[in-house]
Amino acid sequence: MSSPQPSVASIRRILVALDASVSSLAALEAAVALASRMEAELIGLFVEDVNLLNLAALPFAREVGFPSARRRRLGSVEMERSLRAQASRAEAALISAAERQSVRCSFRVVRGEVTAQVLEAATEVDMLALGMGRPRAWRASSTSRVIASAASRPVLLLTPGTPVRPPIASVYDGCAESVRALSLAQRLVQTESDTLTVLVVARDPDEAQRLRQQAAGHLAGSGLAVDYVTLLDAGAADVAQAARRHDAGTLVLAANLPLKSGTLEQLLTELDCAVFLVR
Repeated sequence: MSSPQPSVASIRRILVALDASVSSLAALEAAVALASRMEAELIGLFVEDVNLLNLAALPFAREVGFPSARRRRLGSVEMERSLRAQASRAEAALISAAERQSVRCSFRVVRGEVTAQVLEAATEVDMLALGMGRPRAWRASSTSRVIASAASRPVLLLTPGTPVRPPIASVYDGCAESVRALSLAQRLVQTESDTLTVLVVARDPDEAQRLRQQAAGHLAGSGLAVDYVTLLDAGAADVAQAARRHDAGTLVLAANLPLKSGTLEQLLTELDCAVFLVR
């Protein structure tokens, strides 16, 4: 039986997967800012990749130095030392970023297969922040793709240069997950002068009108300016195009959003903004 989903209002612990790469550090900065706004605790996780350790134990393993391009023996001792150094840099980055925003934080190092360890740790928190390569590299980023698809918690996906920022847009189709997405989007809007864009995905104009009224009911009393955009029989390309047309800085949507054509993976490759996948 899966654990119950946290409500948006109860996001108190945010996990950020760290490996000292540019993409994970981008996720860290956004996660710290989000934790500050939600008064949440930030947990940094570094995974000592057992696959790398197993590879280093092979007699033919070699590494190529940069910029010398010299090849040298890569052994278990060297890999252990390298992973410890990476973990130290990741912890230092977490502490520095958290202190700047007065965010409570902790840091954990575990050993195992990266995907499995991150997914297990995510069950103990309310949200996962995950860095990945540039949007067009999403198909090749199998680790990020699997984690984002399988995580039992909301996932914040970030690429370098795409922080969580306004304008905020949310995709709404009336399902329970899209209601949670709308609630999170409402919390992400920084000031009442900002406009929240709601992309209403419907099969026909009558359903669109009904869903728009539902969304308005959920947002009643928020005081926000809301721009409703109707997308009929929307596919992945339609949602991405609408997000770009309205200059969305952050898109919040249900991870199981039904699309007329295309897939969630395709949608992610076409977006150039921060993305929250809500479950």
